[in-house]
Amino acid sequence: MENFLKLTKIPTVIYFGDNIPKGDTPVANWGQDNWRVRWNLAKKWEAVMRSYGADVSVVSLPDIGIKGSTHFMMADLNNREVADAMVKWMHERKLDR
Repeated sequence: MENFLKLTKIPTVIYFGDNIPKGDTPVANWGQDNWRVRWNLAKKWEAVMRSYGADVSVVSLPDIGIKGSTHFMMADLNNREVADAMVKWMHERKLDR
């Protein structure tokens, strides 16, 4: 528990790209369903971390208006938009100093 509580002191953000199904219902495409499961687990982890006071965000890029991202978003054509979102997140937490 001591080590876990240390993690709650580290601001953390996780970004997910496009075409990830949401919800509890499995989808036929295994690849998409794999990402659906990862998204759900990340959201559950986010809730647990926040319940301990952590500053944790799990972000769907399309939900914040950034479309065209894969799971390797820093190599995508819209990588500047993704980087700008990351910089904004860091700036809001004064981590860009």
